[in-house]
Amino acid sequence: MTATALNDLTTAHGALASGPFGDSVAPRLLPPLTSVILVDDAQPLDHIGHPRISLALWRRRVDPKIERAVASLPTERLLNGRIALGSTETQAQCMARLQDLLQEHAVEPAGLGWWLADMAMLAELFTDLVRRTLGPRPITARVETLDRVSCPRFHVDRTGLRLLCTYRGPGTEWLPDEEIDRSALANRQPNEAIQHGTQPRALQPFWVGLFKGECFPGNAGRGQVHRSPAVPPDDLRVLFCLDA
Repeated sequence: MTATALNDLTTAHGALASGPFGDSVAPRLLPPLTSVILVDDAQPLDHIGHPRISLALWRRRVDPKIERAVASLPTERLLNGRIALGSTETQAQCMARLQDLLQEHAVEPAGLGWWLADMAMLAELFTDLVRRTLGPRPITARVETLDRVSCPRFHVDRTGLRLLCTYRGPGTEWLPDEEIDRSALANRQPNEAIQHGTQPRALQPFWVGLFKGECFPGNAGRGQVHRSPAVPPDDLRVLFCLDA
C-alpha cells in the first residue's frame, strides 16, 4: 500500500475525523499535514527520507498475544534498559540481545516470546532502513516501563531517526509542523506557546512512529516535535525506542 498524506488524525483525547479504522465522535477535516504520512505496512516507511516528511506513522492493530504478555510485566519494579545494536544484526540476533536485556533487569522472558519477537522485527527493520537512508551507524535500543511522564515538554530529538512503539498505556504525543512555533521551541517557552493547535495528536498502542530528528542530513531546524504522555495512576506505559 502506498503512503498517504494525513488529513484525518487522532488527537491525544480521541479521534477528530472519520477514517478506515473507526468512526469519529466529532468529525471534522483537519488542515493538510504535509510533513506526515500514514502507512498500513512497513515498506512505505522509506518515505521518511523525503525532505518534506518528518514523521511516518505505521498504523498497526493490537496483537492480543503481545497485549497479554506486556500486561504481565511487574509494576513494582520498573525496567529501563538499553543496548547497542550493530547495523547488520538479524532479527534472531536482536531477539537474543533483547532477551538478555530483560534478564539483566530481573524480568523473566518466559511467556514474553511474542513481544520479544515483535521488538526484534522492528529492530531489524529499523537497522535496515537506517543503513539505506543514513549509512551504517550504531543503533541504540531502549525498553522502558514508565509510571510517570518522562519528557512532558515538546521537543525535538538530536538524532537522525527515532522509532517509537508503545505496547501498553498512552502513546507519544506529537504536533504537525503547521501548528508549531519553532521560535518558542528554541527559546524553551512553555508548551502552550509552542503549540498552535487545539490538541496534540497521539500514537495509538502498537502503532509505530518513525520520527526524523535534527541530525538527519538537511533537517536541522525541522525535527519532528513531540512529547511523552501522562501515565494514568496505578498503570504503566511500556515503550520500545530505537535511535540512530
